[in-house]
Amino acid sequence: MRKSNKVGRKAGRWVTMKGLIAFLFLWVPLEALQAGTLLRRIHVDHAFRYQGKEEWEIVIHGNDGDPDLDPNETVMVVFDRPLPNEGGRARRPASEQWDFLGVEGNEDVWIIPQNFNPNVWPGWRSEGAFASYYNDDPRLGFSAPFVGISVESVSYSGLGAGHYSMWSNQTGGITKVWITTADGISEDDVYYFSSGHSHTNQGFSDPGVYRVDYRAAGFLANDGGDPPVGTRLATSQLQSFYYAVGTYAEWKATYFEPHELVGESASDPVPEATHHTGDGDRDGLPLLLEYAFNLSPVESDYQVLTPDSGEGGLPLVRLDESSAQPRLVIEYLRRRAEGTPRLSYFPEFSSTLDSGWEEAVGETVFPIDSIWERVVAVDAISENADAVRFGRVRVELR
Repeated sequence: MRKSNKVGRKAGRWVTMKGLIAFLFLWVPLEALQAGTLLRRIHVDHAFRYQGKEEWEIVIHGNDGDPDLDPNETVMVVFDRPLPNEGGRARRPASEQWDFLGVEGNEDVWIIPQNFNPNVWPGWRSEGAFASYYNDDPRLGFSAPFVGISVESVSYSGLGAGHYSMWSNQTGGITKVWITTADGISEDDVYYFSSGHSHTNQGFSDPGVYRVDYRAAGFLANDGGDPPVGTRLATSQLQSFYYAVGTYAEWKATYFEPHELVGESASDPVPEATHHTGDGDRDGLPLLLEYAFNLSPVESDYQVLTPDSGEGGLPLVRLDESSAQPRLVIEYLRRRAEGTPRLSYFPEFSSTLDSGWEEAVGETVFPIDSIWERVVAVDAISENADAVRFGRVRVELR
């Protein structure tokens, strides 16, 4: 019996970090270190190849002449921009038939679509001499040389629930749900196909990193009956595939090996190095601040932003004496909203470190490129001989 579809409510959590600047360190050059292969705009397939003698080869198959890739060393990126041409973000319809997505009606969901799109477009591929058999699954009910792709585990790193789903758009506007983890994982969470190559929709309930563990199975013979019953079942080893949904997840995948991005199992915590509070390079800066201020999470590069020209560094708090009433200002880098970083920056000032933090009264923005901009935020209170003022930038990840 098919599982009932229960809505998995998205968690409404956020993370806050405070950047209080006190010291200036030496500048260290930043390097773009890519730990795994990131797939952003390419047609590939999850490929399950039966080699005979119970041996399977499982790869990410490169179409259009691209080489095959090891799934353990590859991350497929889903952009946090509107579906279909810019990215994978869509709004869930209100109808109950979409409850399997694991989000409420009219909330965001991220999709790799069944139909062609210019971003990452992974299909499904089976290779081997599989036998035709009658499949009595209520979603099928006919004979063909089916290969079943089952989901046995989903590990997730992010602020939401991390539900995964798979479905097909059928003729006549029918939606055929193959897999949904919003109500748990069972033996019904299997995608069957018989053409050797196909595409489905894949859904992700929240931004973050997903590791989905698949297993393939198909019959090598049948009993010759009418309808035929499959015999000699060949089952593959379990294989993980990785997906980075959103800008923060993509950024982490640029620096860390795929297996470092999520726990070893669905019940294990996220490795400390890739947790938002982690400090794997031991430079005193948590991961979230390095993401927010264009620093590297894999090399010790604690530094304060160079005024007017720096391309990475913690916010610079300084006294601006260019006017008749000198004021404290904070100069800092900010990820531009167009890049959907899901970050909020709050430049704040206070006369004490303990409380009384007030937002800046104004800011001047200097665009740098498509990702970054430089911001100068101004304190509301002018300096005088007796004034003591502090500045900080508070960062929230949504």
